[in-house]
Amino acid sequence: MKKALIAASIVGVAAAGVILYLTRSRNGMQRLLDGAESTADDARRVANRHLRKTQKKINHMIHESTME
Repeated sequence: MKKALIAASIVGVAAAGVILYLTRSRNGMQRLLDGAESTADDARRVANRHLRKTQKKINHMIHESTME
């Protein structure tokens, strides 16, 4: 149990150090936010493309079913 508490403390101190470093270094935090923004934008584009393809498939299926 004592080893687990020591390990958790080390991990917590390391995480706090990273957070402090990124907040003090404006460029580091800005790069982190820019990366998150870029990833979110890519995910939005993929979701929109998937939605458009799905809508086309549904419309095609409806059109085929009404023709019969």
